[in-house]
Amino acid sequence: MDRKYDVLLFDADGTLLDFDRSEHTAMEKVFARHGYPYSEEILQRYRAINSKLWRDYEQDKILKPVIHMTRFQELFRELGIDGDGAAFNREYLDALSAEHFTIDGAEEVCLALSREYRMAVVTNGVSHVQRRRLRESGLEPCFEALFISEEMGVQKPRRAFFELTAAAIEGFSRERTLIIGDSPTSDIAGGQGFGLDTCWFNPSGRPVPSPAPKWEIRSLRELTNLLL
Repeated sequence: MDRKYDVLLFDADGTLLDFDRSEHTAMEKVFARHGYPYSEEILQRYRAINSKLWRDYEQDKILKPVIHMTRFQELFRELGIDGDGAAFNREYLDALSAEHFTIDGAEEVCLALSREYRMAVVTNGVSHVQRRRLRESGLEPCFEALFISEEMGVQKPRRAFFELTAAAIEGFSRERTLIIGDSPTSDIAGGQGFGLDTCWFNPSGRPVPSPAPKWEIRSLRELTNLLL
């Protein structure tokens, strides 16, 4: 097969790593440690707060430390909990780093593709959390590099993130690079803005974003049909 791509860039959370499951498990453990009430409703309230803060971060409205300092403080305020939100956030991140559930098919697909392609991870996650989760998931050996926004000083979908990534990959060619991710903004719009082909991982069947990705998949295993 005449390959169209040489380099594959993979998002981490929601694409390779099952962040929702990891988040729930970590939250449950830390809330229990403090004796705070925890439920699915509380998790959803936290996610609403956290998602808004991350959107603001992606749009350069706030710096990442603001997320860590305020998300649990805002949640505790809503719940009437007298707690230190910043300290709780540190405990949560430590707990999250120990959870490394993977998306179905991630291990076999990454292993198969790594035999034929150069691969790297591109993620907006927290450095020590992402590195530990990728290492303990067993996925890390499939990738020649991990590009993490906290270490790079800039986040997806900013063009500078992709410029730094491209500069660090020897022989990088935009025309021969594909980015695979679940975020219409960070991965798809970000990749398109840098001139990359994009593959949207959309397991839940969300409406196609505009501009549309070049490829759309519902399962990671579809990548082997596309690329091998």
